[in-house]
Amino acid sequence: MSEIRGLIRNWRVLLLIVSVLGSLLVIMAIGIPLGLDFKGGTFFQVQLDESLPHERVAGTIVPIISQRVDAFGLRDTKVSPLGSDLVAVEIAETDPKQVERIETLLKTQGRFEATLDGDALFEGSDILQVYRDPGRGYGVHNTAGPTGTPTFGWQLPFILNQKAADKFSRGVFHRCTATSFDAASGTSYECDATFFFIDRPRGALLVLPQEVYSNDTELLLAGNQFKNIPANTSMELLLRNADVNILLLDENLALTREQLDGLEGSAGGSQRKAIVHSTVPQQVRDTLSSLGFKVAVVSVQDAAVPWTWSAVGARQVISITPGIANLEPYVENVNNAQVFSELLITGGSATVDEAKGELRSLEVLLITGSLPIGIRNISKESVSPLLGKEFLWNTMLIGVVALLLVALVVFLRYRHSSLAVPIMLTGLSEIIIILGFSSLLRVNLDLASMTGILAAIGTGVDHQIIIMDELLKGTGKDEEPAAGLSYGSRIQRAFFIIIAAAAIAAATMLPLFLGVGAGKLKGFAIMTILGVIIGVGVTRPAFSVFAEYLLRHEKKVV
Repeated sequence: MSEIRGLIRNWRVLLLIVSVLGSLLVIMAIGIPLGLDFKGGTFFQVQLDESLPHERVAGTIVPIISQRVDAFGLRDTKVSPLGSDLVAVEIAETDPKQVERIETLLKTQGRFEATLDGDALFEGSDILQVYRDPGRGYGVHNTAGPTGTPTFGWQLPFILNQKAADKFSRGVFHRCTATSFDAASGTSYECDATFFFIDRPRGALLVLPQEVYSNDTELLLAGNQFKNIPANTSMELLLRNADVNILLLDENLALTREQLDGLEGSAGGSQRKAIVHSTVPQQVRDTLSSLGFKVAVVSVQDAAVPWTWSAVGARQVISITPGIANLEPYVENVNNAQVFSELLITGGSATVDEAKGELRSLEVLLITGSLPIGIRNISKESVSPLLGKEFLWNTMLIGVVALLLVALVVFLRYRHSSLAVPIMLTGLSEIIIILGFSSLLRVNLDLASMTGILAAIGTGVDHQIIIMDELLKGTGKDEEPAAGLSYGSRIQRAFFIIIAAAAIAAATMLPLFLGVGAGKLKGFAIMTILGVIIGVGVTRPAFSVFAEYLLRHEKKVV
């Protein structure tokens, strides 16, 4: 009994007991944070348009994306850099509409611009504040469409800085033309319109079939009240405000000699952007790439919305009012024009949920600002909560089976159950300590992390077998090693091997831990490194004490 008390009082064993108890308390107090694989959610991988230094991705790109995701009020969100051109976004959300809305925000650079006749009036960076005050007009309201159909309009008020307000007021000054006068109603005006863009592709080349262009022209003239396209919108005016050129393909969808000559003279390796319709053949895309164009393929998102409208990032067309144009009241000289700094962006949708979604999306973009570079593409994968629970149960079952198989292998190796017990106990303790640290560090537990834990336990069993074999070398049936080395010396030899192997294992995980490679494997690297550190620092030393105690008191060891 005194030897057992001495065993428990050994500092290595005490450290193990304290670590296990502390980990259990942390797990009970905080809980184990589960990743998307086990609780359900959506994982996005955002690829940037170009590579940036890791520090800039972490310090600039990640905070903006985090603000955009957090603005939706979601819980359990995580944004992290993956090398120099990838960002991982994890959200605990599986609702298709919400996920689609977030995906749209994530793949948007967010460069907001207001233009008039092709000239920029102000940008998103000129907005000082976005108001969420209904007293200033913010919110969604029920309106009636032109045919009496109920629609839901929304308004987003904001304030410009002084320089932008001056530029805007001068830009719209007297941009209305009097068309008639009535003594009762006063003067009627026909006013120019401002275009609002998100990520306007200035200087880009639009490549599309002639048939698509004709159809888009008709759709613009017809208008779409639910997509904020007023009737009689001119294709020419849209392209002029977007500041893009256009190249039309005939029914053969091939480039003519004249078009090729023009492209060869205009590209010149300048890396201009070519936005092509999804029906444009691959051969044409390859030709554009060979001429120095950076090709981006845009598919039709909604048959009721002109492809050209979506391709240039147009969002709203809003006519100037006589009051904003300084015509009511009339101001003769532009130098005396009233400066308007508080403005409204308006829109409309078919349902109240769509209206709230559009309002919220635009609000988030204006508040968070634009990314310094564009987004090349975005991929996503989703896991339902029910499937996540099944994953968790199956993973736990696999863990139990793995421990039982380890016990069987150890028993077959040493033919004695008492030697397998400390290996199993220290392995179980290691799992508890790893989970405790992951809870404390708020590392989400996913399939990759569970694989890392199992790998760490497997490494731990290997190390414990090394310790056991070193202790058994040359012992025969004696209690002390026949080779003349004490148990302490043999344990030191074992730990020399263990520490070297652990250092190599940790080093191989560092590239994944630092984000070089697939982001989903980062959890595997974290848990493996954590398991190696805990094993070398806590569980392996305690196991050596247990093993030495057992060997000293076993009369027969095979």
